[in-house]
This record gives sequence, structure tokens and C-alpha cells, in this order.
Amino acid sequence: MRHCFTLAVLLFLGTAKAAEPEAADIRATYRDGQTFVTWTDAAEGEAGTKFRYSLYRSDKPITAENLKDAELCYHGVLNNSARLFGTAFNAKDRLDPKKPTSVIEPGGKPLPMWSGLAVHTVRAAGKAYYAVVVTDEKYQPISRVVPGKSATMEAAEEKVAPPQPIKLHDSKSRGQYSPQTSITGQKGLPLRVELHGSQGQGGGAGDYGDYYLYFATPEMGYRDGLPGVFSVEERREKTGNYLLLRGRDAIEHPSGTRAMETYWFGYLCVPQHAKHTEPRAYPFTERREEWIVDWVTKTYAADPEHVTASGGSMGAWGSTTYAFRHPERFAAVFPNRPRTRQRGLPSLLGGEVAKGKALFMDDGKTDYFTSMDLVKFATDHTDDLPFYGWCCGRRDGFATWQEQVEMVKSLTAAKHGFAFAWNDGDHSSGAQPMAQVAKYYPPELFARNKSYPAFGNSSIDQKLGNGDPKDGDLEGGINLGFRWSEVVDEEMKWSVRLANDLAKADMTVEVTPRRCQKFKVRPNTELRWACSTGDSGKVVADAAGLVTVPAVRLPPGKDVVLSISR
Repeated sequence: MRHCFTLAVLLFLGTAKAAEPEAADIRATYRDGQTFVTWTDAAEGEAGTKFRYSLYRSDKPITAENLKDAELCYHGVLNNSARLFGTAFNAKDRLDPKKPTSVIEPGGKPLPMWSGLAVHTVRAAGKAYYAVVVTDEKYQPISRVVPGKSATMEAAEEKVAPPQPIKLHDSKSRGQYSPQTSITGQKGLPLRVELHGSQGQGGGAGDYGDYYLYFATPEMGYRDGLPGVFSVEERREKTGNYLLLRGRDAIEHPSGTRAMETYWFGYLCVPQHAKHTEPRAYPFTERREEWIVDWVTKTYAADPEHVTASGGSMGAWGSTTYAFRHPERFAAVFPNRPRTRQRGLPSLLGGEVAKGKALFMDDGKTDYFTSMDLVKFATDHTDDLPFYGWCCGRRDGFATWQEQVEMVKSLTAAKHGFAFAWNDGDHSSGAQPMAQVAKYYPPELFARNKSYPAFGNSSIDQKLGNGDPKDGDLEGGINLGFRWSEVVDEEMKWSVRLANDLAKADMTVEVTPRRCQKFKVRPNTELRWACSTGDSGKVVADAAGLVTVPAVRLPPGKDVVLSISR
């Protein structure tokens, strides 16, 4: 009887031990400033969806006894986390054997199904050991550390270095369109950044070109190692080749149930390891874009002075709230139906936060909605900003007509370079007037080191109205029809050849030299201006050192040379 009892206890303990979830086959590989930790999940299929994983790091081998002394890198890693970003934003897709998995080294093989993947960004050089602990959905540990299975026995030699993306596909091997988009290696090409519109189901980046997977640093997400993708194409046009960069704004939601769109900004959250407890608005997506744009510019030897951004709908808001606020990086932005005053913020706490509540940026001081008010931004900044060319429909219920009118007024008053076109369309048909902006203001006209004329108060502008969609001309444009060439930007003189293709009679327009490289003027300096029409006069630089010639006369069908001199 005693032997039977002992046997029953042993069988029970054996069964309990076998049922305990456990990660296995752990490996840690260092590359380019990051360590890639992989393992086999505690369970496959549907059974694995209830598990999460926490990553630990230490300078000595990690055991169950000393786990409390190890550094928790982060928690909440989903099941089958080796799935390629963009293909598995929900539990169903993570279980689909047809979905691709990640590659963690250039030229490497995709990771096996039911693999876990966590990436740690190195902060200090040294030897490091890693362990993975299985948790429940509330991140409570439910497994033990087993050296050799869920904890590494050999140290990873780590160094601090700039993280590098992993090329998954080459542009020369990506389908029938590769001849039109493959990378030639030509240096000094312009770079155009295209920001996509709303796509709640997530997805990848561009379908053609070089395709990259990367793992973000803690500065770029609510935790370290969040994955992302982007693609680089080379487009051929009569005006010259250029590089096209496409990425994804969505992130993997901590719940694992969906993709989370970030408005090309970021989101409200309390990042893991944050020292504050109240949620703040973090510009994580903007930081990702900055890193990607800088990396692509350097790696592909693009012209850093000739970087532009564009996008429709949500991509228009992103090219406004992100690119327009970065004149040190972008020469021009072309938003198609943007919000110029952001009224919402994605939140990891659930849903979206609407305007009406004070929300602070990550510094804990700056108000988010004030920072996202680009009408105010344009008014407050008299220095050179990216040229702003955009369109919208009067009946657009998401990007309101009132904010478009206010943006025009702000840009005009601050003498920024811009053009605007509109129709009586909704959020869909309101995209059509962008063709008018593109006709007269193509991206190749603009570079950060190249001066150009900014126009204002053109006498042939259509009427915007008072902000009511029913007031004013139903279709029209501001600052349309202009052509310019032969800009002379010297210390003592600035001149340009001007014309307007839409002028049917003599017209007038204000002209302000922008992005001057040599023609720098102190405030209150008096200058002379003259036109080839015979018109001339004096003008005084304003408090910001801007020189504006009022009412420059342009006859129809003729070029006019305008000169400004000290």
C-alpha cells in the first residue's frame, strides 16, 4: 500500500512537471548593436496563444535562483513572435503556417514556426547572458528558468553600435516591375518619402524595391525591439531618377489582437521602464521615420538637401505634423487632404484620445495638441520651413475646411512658400486638385540649399471664403500658375525670372525670397527692387530679415525678371 502511494505521488509530480510551460532551445546572437534572442515557444497552435514571454539579461549565467538579480529587458512578447512584421497582427495570422517568418541576419534563413524572437539594444559593452520566462497574459511568470533550455550557457559578446536593418529582398529580384524600380546605385538622387493613408489591418511596406526588416530601439517604441519594415525603390522619370521610400506607421499592439495605427506620430502610453506613471504622448513613429530617412539617405548616397515627403489622408497628416516641422531634413512636403490641426491621439490605454483634455508630450511639459497645431506652428516660425503644397475638398468631414482656410492665412502672413488647391469634394474626391499643385510645384524644384520665390496675395487667387464650406468659390487655388527660373542668390543681389501661365491680364503678386544661401539681410535693412517691366521701388526687411516685394506686376504670357539689391 505504501509503495502504491509513493508511486502515485511520483506519477503526479511527473505529470505536473510535464504540464508546466517551458521555453526551449534558446540562442542569443549579437549583430550591429543588438542581440537577437530566439527560442522555441512553450506550446504550438491555439494552445500557445495564452502565453507571453519576458526577456532577462545578466552579466552571469541566469538560473532560477538568481533570476531576481537579472535585468528585465521587457515583457509581453507574443506567441510565435518570429512572424514577419506586417503579416501577423492578430492571433489568427500568427497561427497561419502560410505566413512568413523573420530573418535575423542578412542572407539568413527564415526562423522556424513556433519560434520566439526578442531583440535587445545594447547599452554597454560586455558579456551578456539571456533567459526567457513564460508568463500568463498579465505577465505573471508561470515557468522556471532552465539553463541550457530557457537560459543561455554561453555569453554573447556585446558592443554599442548603430543598429542596422536586415535586407529581406533585393530590388532586382522582386517581380516583373523590378526593371522599373530596381536600384542602379546612382549617387546623389533625390529622396521622396511617401507616407501611406489609413490601413487598419496593417500590412507591409512597398511591393517593389529593396525590402528591409528592422528592430527599433527603446527610443522608438513602448518597449525595446519592436519590429518594422520599409522599402526603397528607384523610379525613372523624364525629369530624372529618384529614390522612393515607403514604410509602415502601424505597430504591434501589446494585446496581440490587431495592428495599431499611430497617425505617423506615436501614441499615448507609459513605456516599459518609464520613470513616470502618468501616460504621455510619445513621438515614437516620428523617431522611427527620422532613423529610417537618415539611414536610407546615407546608405543609398541620396542627396540630403533634396528630401521631400508626401501622403494622402493619414499620410497627409503625417507629412504635415512630422515632415513640415523638420526643415533641417525636408525641402518640401505635399499633403493630400491633411489635418492641419490634429484633434486626436492614438492610445495604448484603449481607443483614441480626443481634444479637450490636457495631454503632455514625453517631456511632461509640452501640450500635445498645441504641438500638433500646424497653423500655429507656421505662424510662430518665420525661418525657412519646407515648401507646403496641398489640396482638400470643401466637404471633407475629417480634414475640415475651416482649418485649411486658417492654414492659408497663416502661411501667407508668415511669408512661407506654399500652394493650395481645392474642389467641392469629400474626403475621397477632394484628392483630385492635387494635380494642379503637382503641375506647378513638382518636388524636383525644391532643395534645402536652393533659393526660390515664395508667393502671396496673388490677384488671381480664387476666394476661400470665411471657413464655411458653402462660402467662397467651390473650386480654386492659391498661388497656382507660377513658373520661375534663373534664381540668382548672391550676397548683394537676389533675382528671379517669373511668369504665370493662368494670367489672362496683368496680375500682381507678393514675392519673398526664401531659403537664401547668400542673400542674408538684417532686419530693417532698406533695399531697392526693380522689374524688367520698368516697375521699381524700395522695400524694408521685416523683423525676421525677410524681404517682400509687394504687388509685382506680371503681364500675361510674358516672363518678368525681378531683382532685389542692397
